[in-house]
Parts: sequence; C-alpha cells; structure tokens
Amino acid sequence: MGFTLFYIMLLGKLYFFVNRKEKHKIENSVESVFAGLKSKQETVSIKKKVMRGILYHYYEKLFNAYENIERLKSFFEASIEAPCLSILDSALENNRGVLFVTGHYGGIEYIPIFLALKKYPISVIAKFKTKELKHTLYLRTKDLGLKIIDAGEKNGTLQSIIQDLNKNRIVFIECDEIEAWKPSQKEEIFFLRKIIGVDRTINFIQRKTGAEVIFGILHRFDFRRYSLIIESCQNLLSRYSRSSSVGEAVLKYLEQFIYSSPEEWYQWKNYAEIKALPAISVKPKRQIFAPLFKPALSETS
Repeated sequence: MGFTLFYIMLLGKLYFFVNRKEKHKIENSVESVFAGLKSKQETVSIKKKVMRGILYHYYEKLFNAYENIERLKSFFEASIEAPCLSILDSALENNRGVLFVTGHYGGIEYIPIFLALKKYPISVIAKFKTKELKHTLYLRTKDLGLKIIDAGEKNGTLQSIIQDLNKNRIVFIECDEIEAWKPSQKEEIFFLRKIIGVDRTINFIQRKTGAEVIFGILHRFDFRRYSLIIESCQNLLSRYSRSSSVGEAVLKYLEQFIYSSPEEWYQWKNYAEIKALPAISVKPKRQIFAPLFKPALSETS
C-alpha cells in the first residue's frame, strides 16, 4: 500500500503541475464555498486537503479495481465498520427494491463490492470509457452477484433500473452527478451557497417504482479505517421537512458531509458547472454542521 500510494501521489502532483487550469478550477470552487466562512489560512488548508483527497480517491479506485478479491474481502472485514446495515435489511424486507443514494465522497468505490461480498443483491450504474474496461468489470463482478447497469445505454438505463428495483435489488446511484442533473423548474434548494433546481431523477424513480430510498456514504478516517453511514429516507425527511422531496433531502444530507469533510468530496472540479437560479427574495439560511461521524475517532487522512 505504501509504495503504491506514494506513486499515485507523485503522479498526481505531476498531473496537476501540468494541468494547472484544472487545479485552479478546483481551488476556486473551494474558495467560492468557504470564503467568508473560514479564515484565509483555514481555506488554504482545505484546498490542500481537497487536492490530496482527490489523489486518495484514485488510489482507492485502483486498489478496488485490481486487488485480488480474497485480499479485498479481508481488507474490508478488517477496515470497514458497518453498524447500520439493519437499515438496509429493513428496506429490503418491504420487497419494493432499494435505491441506495450516495455521492462522490469518501471510499465510495468500496461500497458496492463490500455489500456484494455480504451477499446483498447490488446493481451499479456505471459509465465506461472503453469496451475493454466494461468487459473487465463484468468479469470481475459476475461471481459476486453484482450487476452492472451501463449508463451509456441512453434508452435502456432507466428501464434497467426500474426492472432491477422490481426484482427487489439494491440499485446504487449518485445524487451529485452534476453534469447529468435534470433540474426541476418548481423545486428549489440552497446547495453549497447556490440556489439550484432539485434534480428530478431520484424523485422520478422513487415515484415510478415505489422503491425504498436510503442514503449512504463511506467515511474515511484513514486508509485502514472506514465507516459506512446509512440513513433511511424517512429519517431524512423528518430531519428537514415532510414537505421536502426525496431528491432534496438526500442532497441536503450530503451537503452536511461536504461541509464537515470537504477533502472527501470529489466533485469540486464540476462545482463551477452547477447552474444557479436567479436570486429569490429570501435566501435559505445555510449552517455549518458538526462532524456527522464518530467524534471519538480522529481524522488522520
């Protein structure tokens, strides 16, 4: 692990040295969110952590993609705590399928295989840059009971999601795919200091199928300690407002984690692409939240 991580960090620094515009775009996004909320020194520190966190993410992607399954299983058993799996179990008992909503945060790459190794029926929506990559992933996951839904199938993706939910499978979907958002013209939300239209995708799927919705992220304490945090949709709606939609509630919950540990979110480069709506008369108040994970464990990554 040590040499591989060092190698990834070195390559990453070289990449961002050459692609300075991309680095500046990420840093400007962080500045936009935290300016006036943090001191200049704190903001500089956050920027450095965010850049390091992006490289950590790529290390986890490679480790997850190429490590031997048995060694990966041993690593998961030793490093991932998952005290909230009973929420997932309860959702499956309703036999309507489960929409497992997450974000580009923490050890996201590990969640599907971690759950598949525990014999949960997982379906993952994925994009492939090459046919070879798609074939490799299919071969790696077919014996785990993990099904891949190709997001490149324009007309078939939604149909595949609905079919798998009807089979009472767990469909893994991200709520912060900024470039794929379909903003509502009626429902607004204050997200990371921008007023935006709530993405209609999750709301549509939930209404269409009646599936249970849960939110989950894998928080990284360090490379040897992760915690799978799961929250039911009912709890999220009661946390905010019963008048909130599912799509709004999961995004607001993700926002809390982003403010708490900005270095674990990997969508900073795309933050500038979030299209803000015209200002409304009274802007929703945003709060800075305390850490949402176990305070007894210190952040060392």
